[in-house]
Amino acid sequence: MGAGLVSACLPVSYVLLVHLFDRDGTDRNDSISIKRRFKGALLSNVFSIAVTAYYLLEYTTTPFHEMGLRLDHWKEALIYPFILMNAFYLGQFVMMHIDKTLWHYFDYYEWKMCFNNWVWRRDIVVGPITEEIVFRACSSTLMAHVCGPSVTCLLNPIPFAASHFHHIWDDQRRGHSLAHSILQRGFQFCYTYLFGVFATYLQLTTRHALVPIVAHAICNAQGLPLWLEIANYPKRRDRLTLYSAYSAGFSVFVYLLYTKHGMPAR
Repeated sequence: MGAGLVSACLPVSYVLLVHLFDRDGTDRNDSISIKRRFKGALLSNVFSIAVTAYYLLEYTTTPFHEMGLRLDHWKEALIYPFILMNAFYLGQFVMMHIDKTLWHYFDYYEWKMCFNNWVWRRDIVVGPITEEIVFRACSSTLMAHVCGPSVTCLLNPIPFAASHFHHIWDDQRRGHSLAHSILQRGFQFCYTYLFGVFATYLQLTTRHALVPIVAHAICNAQGLPLWLEIANYPKRRDRLTLYSAYSAGFSVFVYLLYTKHGMPAR
C-alpha cells in the first residue's frame, strides 16, 4: 500500500476504532462511552504512529522528529500557539469582561469542576491530543511527502472534517431528526475543514505536534468567534470596543502567522 493511500486511511481508522470500542453506546457524552472511546483513540494513535514511522523511513532517518513527536523547543511549541489563539479570541475575552463572566477563568472551583468533567477532558485534553496525532502528526506528514505541503493543506483536512459526520448516528440515537443532524454536521464540516487547513499548516511549518494540539484545545474551549453577537449590545461604546478588540486580535493573529515570529525551530 502506498504512502499516499495510507495517509488517507489513517483518519478513517481513527473514527472506526473509536466507534468500535463504543459500538453499544447510546450517548457520546456519557462518561462510560467517553472512556471507551478514549481506548479506541489511544489504540488508533499507537497504530498510526507505528505505520507512519514505517513509511517515513523511506524519506528520513528520523521519522518521529518528522512527525513532530519531539521534546526539544517544547516551550516555544506551547507559548506560540497559546499567544496566537488568544490573540484570535481577544474580542471574546473583552466580551466576557463586559458580560462580567471573565472571572470564571480565575476561579479555582471552576477549574476543579472542569477537570472532573469527562466531556471537558474529552474536548480539551484527550480529543485534541489524539486527533492531532493521527490527523496531523501522522496523516498530514505522510501526505506531504507524496503531494507536497500546499496540496496537503487543502486535501488532508477533508477526512478530518468529514469524520464529524459520524456524529449523525449519535444525534439519531438522541432523538434528533435526520435533516437537523445533517444540517448541523454539514455546518460543522465547513468550520472544521477551515480549522484543519490551519492546523495542517501549523504542523507542516513547525514540525512540532504540540503546536496544533494547543491550538485545537483553545479552539474547542472558545468555540466559534461571536462576531454576530456584537450587534446585540445596546451601548454604542461596547460595540465599538468589541469591534476594535476583534479587529486588533485578528491583526496580531495574522501577523504572528505570517511572520512566524515565536514559532519553534524545526
